[in-house]
Amino acid sequence: MATINEQINIESHTIKWVIDSMRATRLTVDNSFQRNYVWLEKHQIKLIETILMGFPIPEIYLWQKETDAKTGDMKLSIIDGQQRLGAILDFINDEFALTSTSLDEENIKKEYTGKKFSELTDEFRNAIWEFKLSIRFVNKTIERSDVVTMFLRLNSTNMTLNPQELRNAEFEGAFIKAAAEISENPFWESHSIFNVQDLRRMNDIQFISSILMFFRLGIGEDTTQANFNKVYDLYNKEYQEKIDDQKLFYLIVAETEKIIGGDKEIERFLKKKTHLYSLFLVIYYFIKKQGGVQQKQIEQYKKFVEAYNDNEKLIAHFKDLKTQSEINEYKKLSSTGTQGKTNRMRRNDILKDILE
Repeated sequence: MATINEQINIESHTIKWVIDSMRATRLTVDNSFQRNYVWLEKHQIKLIETILMGFPIPEIYLWQKETDAKTGDMKLSIIDGQQRLGAILDFINDEFALTSTSLDEENIKKEYTGKKFSELTDEFRNAIWEFKLSIRFVNKTIERSDVVTMFLRLNSTNMTLNPQELRNAEFEGAFIKAAAEISENPFWESHSIFNVQDLRRMNDIQFISSILMFFRLGIGEDTTQANFNKVYDLYNKEYQEKIDDQKLFYLIVAETEKIIGGDKEIERFLKKKTHLYSLFLVIYYFIKKQGGVQQKQIEQYKKFVEAYNDNEKLIAHFKDLKTQSEINEYKKLSSTGTQGKTNRMRRNDILKDILE
C-alpha cells in the first residue's frame, strides 16, 4: 500500500497561477484547519521582501478535493500556507505597502520601499508574478483524518500555531461548532472583550470553551490544555447538551450586560479574562439560585470594581475587615496561577460572598 508521502505530488507553480486560482475560487481556505488569518502586516511585508530578494519560501500544501464537472477544474483546499498565500494576495490587491520599518536595513533604500504593488516598477511586479512556489498536492483519495494528522505534524514543532489553533484543525465536531457560534454573539465586539490578536489566535474560542467545559465538568476541573483536548474529544461527535448549554451561556451574557450597564470602568475591568471568567461563574451560581442577578448584586459588583485598585474606596464601600481582606486575597489570586483549580474555586467563593 502506498504511503501518504507517495500520494503527494510536488509541483512548481508561479504566483500568477496561485492568485488566478484563488480569484476563481478554485483554491480556497479550509477554515477547519485554520480559522483566522494570523499574520500581522509586518509579517506580510517580510514575506514580500523575501520574494523580491529572490529567496525561496516554505512549501505550500494543497488538498485536491473534487473536479468541477462543468469546467474540469480541480477544486483545491489550502492545508498549510494560508498566511503566506493570504499575504501575497493582499499585497497584489494593494492592501498594504512595504513600509521601511518592517524591511531589513539593507533594503530600506531599495526602489520598492514604501510602495504598494500597483506602485512598483514593472520589473518588481513581474518578479512577484513569476516567482515560483513549491507546492505539494495531496491526492483527493487520502482520508481527511490523515490530512489532519499531517497538518498537526507539520505544525507540532512550529510556534506559529497555539494549542487552540491546533485543536481547531483536529476537531471539527459539535463542541467547537458550539463555541464558534457563541463567538458570533455581539457581546464580545460591543465591549471589545477580545482584541484583534486574540481573535487571530482563537483566544475567544478557548475562553468560550472554558465556560462550556465548566458547564460539563464543573469548577473542579483544571483548565489545562489536556483537559480542553479531553472535552473536545468527548463531545466531538455528539454533544446532546449543546442547545441547553448555549441558551445558558447567552443567559449569562445577558446578565453580564445588566452588571456592565454602560459602566466603562466595569467594561475595562472585564477585559482581563480572569475577571470575566470569575463573573460568568458567579452569575451561573445566581441563575441557579434565584434566576439571575438582582439589583443588590449589580450594585455590589460595581463597588467591588471601584474598590479593586482604590484603597480609599475599599474602606468606604466595605466596612467589614473580613471583606476587605477577601478582596485583597482575590487580587493576589488574579495575578498569579490564575488557571489552577484551587485558585479559581477560591475566587469564585470570594465573589459570591461579596455579592450575596
